[in-house]
Amino acid sequence: MPLNTHDKKIIKSTANWSKYAGLGTQLMTGLLLLLYVGKKIDAYFHYKNSFAWILPSIFILYTLVRIIKETQPKNQ
Repeated sequence: MPLNTHDKKIIKSTANWSKYAGLGTQLMTGLLLLLYVGKKIDAYFHYKNSFAWILPSIFILYTLVRIIKETQPKNQ
């Protein structure tokens, strides 16, 4: 049975929702993991929260650049 226009819109909106939910999960997981690793590095080298700030900040910048590149319209 072929899909009608309404069904296609529902599938498309679900795909968009799941794409952004996955991105949010990836962002939170990456930040928590890098915060944990940064705290361990700081404890090992006896720094005061240097890597705990640097690693998540670099990850946020990388993620923003990647999102901007992905959302740019493609030239034909």
